[in-house]
Amino acid sequence: MEVLLFGMIAEKAGVDRMKVHAASTHALRQLLAEKIQGLEALSYSIAVDRTIVHNDVPLQGHEEIAVLPPFAGG
Repeated sequence: MEVLLFGMIAEKAGVDRMKVHAASTHALRQLLAEKIQGLEALSYSIAVDRTIVHNDVPLQGHEEIAVLPPFAGG
């Protein structure tokens, strides 16, 4: 699956998208923490098909996945 990276997370990764395989959002978080140095220290959200998820969600591999840093503004 392709994972879109935004903001400081994309900067840390050095890319704005990654190809990975993960069975769930929990597994995805673990995989990304291994691939992106310092990610575990950041606060970030995962969106599946443009909806931010807070629990562990199973992934089929065809979803649109985005890793989003905290947002501010008004």
